[in-house]
Amino acid sequence: MSSPVILRIVFGGDDDSRKLTLKTGIPKSVDDLVLEIMTVFGVKQKFRLQYKDKDFGNEYMNLMSTSQIEDRDTLKMIFLSTDDCNSCMQETAPDAPSCSSIFVPSPSSTCSSDPLDTRDVSPCAIDSVQVVNLSDDSFSSSAETVLITSPESRTSSWPQVFVVPRFSCSAEIQLQRADTEFNKSGMLLIPPPKLRSDILEGMAEEIFRYAAYPSDSQLDQAAEALINAHPCLREKGTRTGHEGWKHYLKIKMANFRSKLSKIGHPEITVNSLRNKRKGQGKAASNIKKPKKAEVNFLPCLPKGETAESMEKERIALLTEVKKKNNEAVVKEKMHLTFSYRRQELVEDLPMVSDLQSRWPALFTVNEINAEFMRITTVPLISKFLAQLDKCTANLQKVFSSKGGASGQKISRIMAVADKCGDIHIKRDCVIQSLCVYLNEDITTVIKEFQDCNAEEAEKGVSETTLGLFVIRKEGAGAEDDLGDVGVVIEGAKLIQHLKSISFGLVILFGLIYALNLSYPQSLRFTFEFFQKPVKVEEGRFPGLPLAISESTALPVNP
Repeated sequence: MSSPVILRIVFGGDDDSRKLTLKTGIPKSVDDLVLEIMTVFGVKQKFRLQYKDKDFGNEYMNLMSTSQIEDRDTLKMIFLSTDDCNSCMQETAPDAPSCSSIFVPSPSSTCSSDPLDTRDVSPCAIDSVQVVNLSDDSFSSSAETVLITSPESRTSSWPQVFVVPRFSCSAEIQLQRADTEFNKSGMLLIPPPKLRSDILEGMAEEIFRYAAYPSDSQLDQAAEALINAHPCLREKGTRTGHEGWKHYLKIKMANFRSKLSKIGHPEITVNSLRNKRKGQGKAASNIKKPKKAEVNFLPCLPKGETAESMEKERIALLTEVKKKNNEAVVKEKMHLTFSYRRQELVEDLPMVSDLQSRWPALFTVNEINAEFMRITTVPLISKFLAQLDKCTANLQKVFSSKGGASGQKISRIMAVADKCGDIHIKRDCVIQSLCVYLNEDITTVIKEFQDCNAEEAEKGVSETTLGLFVIRKEGAGAEDDLGDVGVVIEGAKLIQHLKSISFGLVILFGLIYALNLSYPQSLRFTFEFFQKPVKVEEGRFPGLPLAISESTALPVNP
């Protein structure tokens, strides 16, 4: 085990420096060091690190590798703006952390100078910008950025490391004293009712920033973070030391949702008994909540807007979408009406044909990509295809271990990819092999037809509830170009002229989110895997084999 290391961390200016103790030594990568700093000090804004380089008279230089620092060195944090993040993505070394624009908590506090305040913003009053480059070999658009600036939307999914918020001033003073006493004598604190109430209220508000209906694992993560931040709250007699706090948080979140329901928060009121459909008059019946890691499942309307004003914007959008070279205006209005559209989708469950007439702009590749990012805060097309390519080698290693008839079928599919150098065909083969590995039949969702059988194709499309149609030229092989690929929902062709089967599945995946649909049951595990490359949800899915679930994170051995 490595010896403990002490580092001096400078927060922008020399007048604000703090000591960081690393009990296990210097991390192996800059990413790990950044994560440690963010966890210990509660920093949420992205930053880069600089160290004092002895070769240049102890001038600050950008830190590219943790091998450049040692015990008792000084590091300086340089907080990044959106523009800095864009340039940083192109300039940083592989070991350096990537950048994205996140909400910046205020460092000022009346109680303590160490932890940064992360409770200045309510769930419906966040304002931030994320810029995403959508350039990809299989996706081109005149609009290269997707902006999230709406104050009614969440701006990030559940964090990898949950940061405990600041509590009330009196609660912070009590906890600070109790932590000091714990460090001296090991004495645990039995919090009085008022202190426990303050802690749970603050934790509930912080949890709600990311999820109105947190999962069991998320509550466990929050409870563990609480006792790590304040070890005096650790519980005796429990296996983890925080099981009681997890139980308290579960009850508190239920009470917190009840309070928000009374003041009309749409994500909560949608599940109230008075809004249930006939025959569903039970509190636990047909709960409408995020089931695919949606971050903005049912956001509030923008400040100052009403349903009537949003309907006027929707009608104006119908005119704008008919104009040529008007993508920027359409995108702006689609963004403005996002919460209104989500309420219509979640509460009314309209038919797709009705949505086509009311929201025609939604059924384009650009807007599907933008809508997916509004819902999940993650770019769909560029992220999915890049991550799929990145984990292909790992998947092939997993596929090669499959035996029997399935293994032989996978070998035949991947032989086409090896024979053809086309990246689109290789992606198609990887996804088809994935379906075989998961014992799922891809033909239940992807319907293939010959271009010479137009009537058969039209009939097949009309009978398809949700899936893709693929038109192959007569006599064409698996490695030949496709005639057409399109998305079909409820028997209607929504999008055509897509480049490949894999690209079509990405668009179908995005439409499932945009239209608040469920995954096709026959390909459920495959679509759950799709959430891994896009990283809308971390961790293992219960239905996926461990090897497949971890294939997006495994390093490729040479």
